Formats: sequence, C-alpha cells, structure tokens
Amino acid sequence: MSVSRSTKSTLADVAAAAGVSRSTASRALNDSPRISEATKERIRKIARDINFVPNARGRALAVGRSETIAMLVTEPLDELFSDPTYGAFLGGITEELSESEYLPVLLQASSEHERERVVRHFERFSFDAVIDISPYRGSDLLEVLRDLAIPTVLCGQLEGHPYRDVFSTVYSDDVEGAELAARALVERGREHCVAILGPQDNPAVSDRIRGYTNVLGRGLSADRVVCTGWSASDGFIAMRRMLERDIPIDGVLAGSDRIASGVLEALRDHGLAVPDDVSVIGFDDHPIAEKVTPRLTTIRQPLQLEGAMAADIALNMIRGDKPTTTVLHMELIERDSV
Repeated sequence: MSVSRSTKSTLADVAAAAGVSRSTASRALNDSPRISEATKERIRKIARDINFVPNARGRALAVGRSETIAMLVTEPLDELFSDPTYGAFLGGITEELSESEYLPVLLQASSEHERERVVRHFERFSFDAVIDISPYRGSDLLEVLRDLAIPTVLCGQLEGHPYRDVFSTVYSDDVEGAELAARALVERGREHCVAILGPQDNPAVSDRIRGYTNVLGRGLSADRVVCTGWSASDGFIAMRRMLERDIPIDGVLAGSDRIASGVLEALRDHGLAVPDDVSVIGFDDHPIAEKVTPRLTTIRQPLQLEGAMAADIALNMIRGDKPTTTVLHMELIERDSV
C-alpha cells in the first residue's frame, strides 16, 4: 500500500501497511506489553514512513489517560500575573513536564462560573492529575477531587493537614523561614519590630506569625502585626499607618518582597533611613529584592523546585504511588536592608 507523505495517514493505513489488525497496530503504537518489541518497532517504522500522526482522543482512549495535568489556580487572574510566586510555581511545573508526554494545562477557578466549569471537567476526568497552586482557596474543589479520587498535589499546606494520605503536599517551611527572619533582626539589635503580612486566611501567614513570635515572644504583640494584601501598595499603606501611630519601630518583618518594597518607600517618605534607622527583611527572594534600594535582605523560598517536585509527584501518583508530604527548607539571603 502506498500513501503520500504529504498527507496524514490513518491508523487503518498503518494496520494495512503492516498486515495487522487495527487493534494490534494501536497496541503497538501505545507500547502495549501484549505486543513483542520486534513487532512494535516494525509498526512504528511503518507509521513514520507513511506520515501517521496519532489522534489525541484516540490515544487517550487506548491508554486510558488524557496525558494532561491541570495546574489549578483559584486566585483572581490579576493576582496570578502580578505575584511572582505563582510564576515560579508554574515555571517549575512546566519545566519538569517538558520531557514527559504530559501537557500542563492552566485551570482558572476564581469565579463561581469558573468553578462550576472546572467541576464538570473533573467529573469527566479530563485530567490525569491536578496540581493546586493556591489550595487555601476553593476548598469545595478539593472536596470534589477527593470524592473523585483524582491524583492531586497541593503546593502549600492547609491548617491541620485535612487531606493527609488523600492528596500529596509540597510546601516550604514558613515557620522556619519566619524564625530566620526574626533572628536576623534580633542579631542586628532590633527591639521594636512590627510585622506586615498578607491575607489572614492564608495558612502561610499564620505559620509566619508563629515563627516570628517563636523568636520575638511578647516583643511582637498583636497590635504590632498587620495582615493586608501581598502587593507593594499594601505594604506602603500598612507601613504608613504604623508610622502614624507614633510607636517605636526599628525593624520590619515583611510577608513578601513586594510588601517590603512598599515598606521601604513609606519609610523613605517618613524621613527614616534603611538600615540605619529601621531594618527591613522580606520574604520569597523574588527579582524585586535585588532591584530596590537598598537591596533587600530576605528569606528565599525554593518555589521553582517546589513546582518541579509537585509535577514529579503528580506523575508518580498517576502511576499508582501513594500520597506523600514533602517539606522544603528556606534560606536567609543577606543583602543591605538589615
């Protein structure tokens, strides 16, 4: 049988050229253990020679998988694209999957309509696994994933680990990171610290408060802790309000580098020098930490590695591995602001 290489061939063309049934051709092209290696190689060569391109839907039916992994995001899109944390997660996931057969798919679920659409895809098993990069939001979706037994990896811990042994979890130790930050200020001799963090409902925030108070004790009273958003403007406004209270402040623990950049601006506007008058320490070690003046001392989270590990764990769960919990360490990066 002769097929022009300028046109795409079908599975029937491959089967006819190889002198086998369609089912045998399909199994050979999908690496079935029921077909000998010699036959697989012969059929693959024929498929290449006659320009056969497998149909994605047909392949999914043959192997029982969609060969896609959903990257679930429950934050609004503006936060997704403005916060470098999510970019680092997504970069690690996509890079890890780039050498596999699996296609990462961004799954947005911040609105009620989006969540309903996502649930329908879950119920159709459109994805072989899900990596949730903002698991502290959209808990109803986690319940659906649990009920459907879809392999799921959480990038970040939830209070009390309610899905232990159900989902895998990968996260950086926020308590450890916060302790490193607070200890850096203590070693600098700072005695009047304040903390400006992200939203109070984020488990990372409560962990960081715990880490700060583990080191500072009563020195970090509740009235010296502010929960706001993660952005520079949030940090600027919160710091300005702290300064308006006219309380002694010689150290600031910022919950993100973006918050810290706003803090630096507010302190500058107030006529205070960093680090001479006030020390400032950030969190994350995003590129902005190197760009602000002074360069920001901060806590480095291995975010890219966290994403890569989440992808690797998702692949293993698809193959049948049980859920795991992986905790990564943080690191103090010393620059000029402390």
